Amino acid sequence: MSSAVVPLASFLAGSILTLAIPLAFVIVVTCWYVFIWRRGMGER
Repeated sequence: MSSAVVPLASFLAGSILTLAIPLAFVIVVTCWYVFIWRRGMGER
């Protein structure tokens, strides 16, 4: 039973990272864009 847990845990960790890394990238880019856009609005 314990030998089946290791591949399952590895698969779950990989699938979570596969979802989390692009999602984190999108959040960072969105925050950066909003910050730049708000800062730029004050100059106009």
